[in-house]
Amino acid sequence: MSARSTHKGFGSSHAIPPNPTFIDFPRSDGDPSNWPTNTTPHIDSEGHVNYMRQAALDESLSIKWRVEVGAALASKLNMAQGSYVLQGWPAGYQMFDHNKGPKDSPRHDAYLMGSTYAKRFRSVPEFIPHALWLLTDPALDRSNCNCKYCNKKPQREITASMGLLPKRGGSTPSAANTPTRIVQPPRLKRQPQQPKEKPVRDHEKIPRDKERFRPYVGVRRMPKPVKQPAPKQSMLRERNADLSCAYGPEVKVRRWFRDGELLWCALNTPIDGPSGPGGDDSIFFWPGLVEETRMKPTPIPKDTDMDILDGPSNDHPRSNVGSSNGDEEVPWVIRHDLSYKMKLLGISQSLHISDQLVLPYQSVAPSDELIQAIHAVSYEDLDPDPARTFAFNPYSTSSEVTFAKAAAPYGIALQIGANISGYWTPTDDWEFKFSIEYPNSGPPQSVSTFQSLDSVMNLSMAHNANLASSLATPSGSGSHTSSISAPLPPLALAQTIVQTRYQGLWWGAERIWTDELIRLKFSRGQIAPEGNDLINAPAGPSRKAQEYARSMGGQVGGAEGRGVFMRLEGLFVADPPSGRGSKVCHAVGTLYELVDEDWEEEWDGREMVVDKGKGKAIENGNSNMDGSFELDGVPSGLSFMHGPSPLKPPPLANPDPVVSVEDTTTDVLSHSNIAGASASASAASQRDANSALSHPVLSAFPLPKAPDGFKFRPILKPGHEIVVDLTWIAGRYYPGLLEHRLLDRHVERALAAGGTQLWALEGLTAGCYNAMDPTKWKPTRTAMVREASHDARVGLEEHWKNKEKERQEAKLLEGAFLPPLPPPGVDSGEEGSGLGKSSGGAAPGSNGNGQGFVNGKEERMELRVTEDGMLEEVAMVVD
Repeated sequence: MSARSTHKGFGSSHAIPPNPTFIDFPRSDGDPSNWPTNTTPHIDSEGHVNYMRQAALDESLSIKWRVEVGAALASKLNMAQGSYVLQGWPAGYQMFDHNKGPKDSPRHDAYLMGSTYAKRFRSVPEFIPHALWLLTDPALDRSNCNCKYCNKKPQREITASMGLLPKRGGSTPSAANTPTRIVQPPRLKRQPQQPKEKPVRDHEKIPRDKERFRPYVGVRRMPKPVKQPAPKQSMLRERNADLSCAYGPEVKVRRWFRDGELLWCALNTPIDGPSGPGGDDSIFFWPGLVEETRMKPTPIPKDTDMDILDGPSNDHPRSNVGSSNGDEEVPWVIRHDLSYKMKLLGISQSLHISDQLVLPYQSVAPSDELIQAIHAVSYEDLDPDPARTFAFNPYSTSSEVTFAKAAAPYGIALQIGANISGYWTPTDDWEFKFSIEYPNSGPPQSVSTFQSLDSVMNLSMAHNANLASSLATPSGSGSHTSSISAPLPPLALAQTIVQTRYQGLWWGAERIWTDELIRLKFSRGQIAPEGNDLINAPAGPSRKAQEYARSMGGQVGGAEGRGVFMRLEGLFVADPPSGRGSKVCHAVGTLYELVDEDWEEEWDGREMVVDKGKGKAIENGNSNMDGSFELDGVPSGLSFMHGPSPLKPPPLANPDPVVSVEDTTTDVLSHSNIAGASASASAASQRDANSALSHPVLSAFPLPKAPDGFKFRPILKPGHEIVVDLTWIAGRYYPGLLEHRLLDRHVERALAAGGTQLWALEGLTAGCYNAMDPTKWKPTRTAMVREASHDARVGLEEHWKNKEKERQEAKLLEGAFLPPLPPPGVDSGEEGSGLGKSSGGAAPGSNGNGQGFVNGKEERMELRVTEDGMLEEVAMVVD
């Protein structure tokens, strides 16, 4: 039986293409002495094997490498079109199949071994830059090789720089200002990947437990709240304090961060990494949770230079204090300093940190170099003993604070932070009452007064959609259809609905309250890019921006390439649109886009489509009977985006979803030119002091400051709100964050590299490039932190032990590579006494190399690897 058929660890579908051009290596750094010696299978007491099998040149495994490496070399060397295959391996190289595990089904790992500079190449991308060096550098100067072993760079960076990343399907955004996809820096936690969706035939039914989740988006008219004589819903004190300190018009020191939020704390003295002070592998920030806030008044002498004292990013209010007799002023002013008491993750330290030394969790990510440096620390130097890691203090000025000692507690802190960012839960529920009225000429049908809220909403929206289509007016006829084919839902003439809503939300690292502005994941160009009767078209560039771009010979885009903001006005739980599966949480609010500061509504650089009509709106996208719509280009059932990922911006059309039949009728009649319809529609959209729809009454706060050079513009037409799944929320908006002095280094790098992750925090790019994406629900923040800490410590401890075990196995494998013994009769040149040596010469029966002759036969000592992986000395007798 051939080798290809007997070794099934790798697929046998690889074959050399027809009429190939073979590539041969004119030089090599290979040496057969670097090959492994444990090439014989031995079954241990547990029935496992651990050996290296030589793979023939014509095996499927070898053919796969030869074809892929040959194609890459031909592409990098700009060779003519054709099929290129390696003639063979470089001299001294050999492909090995590492068999490890149960003897009947071991794990198979491919290794190309023999290089003097690399112990083994584990994959084709690892070997390609080294093979290119062997072909193009006659001097074999190792400094010219770009492989990870010679260049000491991460493989992902090398693969990306050589253009070896796999191509992804689908198209990318085509708008001029639509951002491109960036790669998120890896976290210590390995995120689960979405399973590939299998095609389902029409006649097959999807089981309920396997039904994929489809994110929901819908636009509707605002429901009418029940009028009450006085406000009965109280606003949570914590929510009022947080929103007032952040958005209050009279606040001098704005407090952006809230108790329980996860932040980055800047270290007074960075912990230098292996590359030296200021390197990318140094520790500049430590993650921590906000425990409390404190405002401290500080007297400052009047002759002090306040700009030097405060720094360019601070704006501390100051007040003059007069003397007791009022004749002269005291020689100081009072400055109010805001600080946070932070509980640092992974350790037992808590300390007060100035508000100028903390950053939102989404604004900073550990660099690749830092993660690699942590992985490179040995298990002995890590010392992950809980007693030591808990006592570590990164703010200590002691010289004992080294990178090796900080690696374990910092790694645990990173993992805890990554775990916390994966949790969510709505908080602080309250009752929202609204009424649904049906202007029926006939008597209402008798129904039970105990109907669920979801059934009421679904029935009313389905009826309204049918009603809108039945009342469509023929073009130019001026008449309307008098009959309504759709039956009325079985609801009372006027019914009051009680819905449970929530005032707040824990969303990953952040604390979000209703009534504040948040970022959404999609870009403005994905929401009705041509506009319709519910949503305005994206704003174009201002007149001055166009004139400036024209003078520079370039082009400037409008709002379509920027992010989308939503003023969060409500949170509630509802049944899924399909009616099957678990309940989902929805967010309600109004949408805003960023436009140029001098942009004018009456003059826009693009044409706006108004009064588009229901039919045209539905043609632009996939709309449903209940008023929801889907984003084209997003596979159904795919949870929206893990980490930063680009979206295809298709038209996002909206029908006219309505909650109230009265509102639906007036809207349809207004489009049909029926007398009196305009007055009814206008009256229906009026709001009074008691029309706080999605939050307790008297809880409105002004919008925050827009980024420099921009202003906020509403997207939806008056009287409408958008309903989205929480999946679409990217996170909070922090005004002026990019001007923070702690981000200067990151902003400069982003400008040089053309990144988009930081810009998304201020809405300058789509929110998907910097988004929170929690997937686990926990009822309280305390439960989130407790579970995140436990899972991080247990998981990292197991990870570090496995890494140490691999290091020990690798060290043992290296020890099996013994240098060749000199031939008999040749003096090794070693001096001094030793086994089998005397001061005058070789001992009788010895050749001077520690070997002797017994009965005319040569006896030598060799080291061998036993079945249990240990080395032992064995005497060999050779004729």
